Amino acid sequence: MLLACSTHDPVAPGVPVPPSPVPPAPTACMTPAGTIPSGAARVAITPSVRHQAIDGFGTTVRLFDDPHLTETFDPATQRGAVVIPAAEQQRILAALYTDLRLTRVRYATDPGIEPVNDNADPALTDLSKFNFAWKRLDGHVDYVLAARQLGVTTWFGSPILLEPWMGRDDPSEYVEWALVTIRRWRDRGATLPYWSILNEPGLIGPYSPAFVRDATKMLGARLAAEGIPTRLVVPDDLNPSRALVRAQAVMDDPDARRYVGALAYHLYETGYTPGVTQPDLVTLSALARQYNLPLWMTEWIAPDWFTWAATMHDMLANYDASAVDYMWGFFGQWEGTAPHLITITYTGSTYTGFVLHKQYHVMGQWSRFLPPGSTRVQTSSSDPNVLVSAYAVGDRVVVVAINTGGAPISTQFLLGAGTPCIRTVTGMRTSETLSSSLIPTATLSGPGILDNLPARSVTTFTFAR
Repeated sequence: MLLACSTHDPVAPGVPVPPSPVPPAPTACMTPAGTIPSGAARVAITPSVRHQAIDGFGTTVRLFDDPHLTETFDPATQRGAVVIPAAEQQRILAALYTDLRLTRVRYATDPGIEPVNDNADPALTDLSKFNFAWKRLDGHVDYVLAARQLGVTTWFGSPILLEPWMGRDDPSEYVEWALVTIRRWRDRGATLPYWSILNEPGLIGPYSPAFVRDATKMLGARLAAEGIPTRLVVPDDLNPSRALVRAQAVMDDPDARRYVGALAYHLYETGYTPGVTQPDLVTLSALARQYNLPLWMTEWIAPDWFTWAATMHDMLANYDASAVDYMWGFFGQWEGTAPHLITITYTGSTYTGFVLHKQYHVMGQWSRFLPPGSTRVQTSSSDPNVLVSAYAVGDRVVVVAINTGGAPISTQFLLGAGTPCIRTVTGMRTSETLSSSLIPTATLSGPGILDNLPARSVTTFTFAR
């Protein structure tokens, strides 16, 4: 069941290789392989052909004491009636950021920071009219500060709703409000790497492409004038179709696009099915490549774990997404028909624990192994039921293989040009019966490995020195 790589490490293109008087010993990296079954599916991995850089994986979050998390309310505290003990909060954070190694936090912002307009001049701010307490802003800063200790590197806000008094035609007051919010993050020691102009602007206003464009241009200019390095995410919209029209409006304006750090979209409303080509997403992906910007899928709820596995593959391998985020990292049991990564459980107002769903384990098949800065590399599969993506991670090669079929498939994985010297391969698998389960470690003895992929399974192989 074992095969391997070339006997020397690749060199940079264009660098001459000095002649070697003695051929390298085949045991330097591994010995020749045995016979491969003729009926095996064949997967080719070519690390020398690079695609998009990976920015990481994450979720949207609400605070642990937000009433909406558990859909309970304590009139005395004005917070959720279900109290999650501090030690349990730490266990949940560790599950997300230590075990899964998620590196991204997208926080949901509600109205209330500026309940009434501070004044009629968006260039002159009266901070006495702003309220940053708790879930309006400061609670999210505290969450991120804790999550940073566990490895989070990217965090950004995405306003669900703007203040009710704000207009939909002139973004001036929105820009002032967003700037005050971003300043507050900076002043609390957690400068936002990114800020999403709006969550799903094609739905909540809807806010026009012109509004998103002008808000991007105006907010970006004010951030630059103050030396704040926060980059803007657009349009973070409901689906690729709504995102495309707003992204094009922003990117067609050179004064707006200079402030953009990422193009983002969700997967709702249009009946997305993994593996079925989404023409608007193809165009959105091309737009991101045209301007050398990362493309992020920042929100979706998968109906089941295997759909989530196929979706993660689809976003990364077919649309060149650099980041994939689930809807909620943790949420209350009341929304039981929409499984998130972690469900908070309770009886009445008494907290009883949390449950890790299969979606959690599926996400880990990528997030545990692909830190920001990993690079997707070229793959091909001879069997349409075997979906494969592969990544260069330092001197390792990580391969994620999905068997979408109803029977096991014997699969040969061949490591081609650009493969570093590989000596071992380890694996982790999630299937109908397994959840983030380690599979036996193998020692390579040729140009790759042979593995029997179980039906409806996701397997991650790490090829290492």
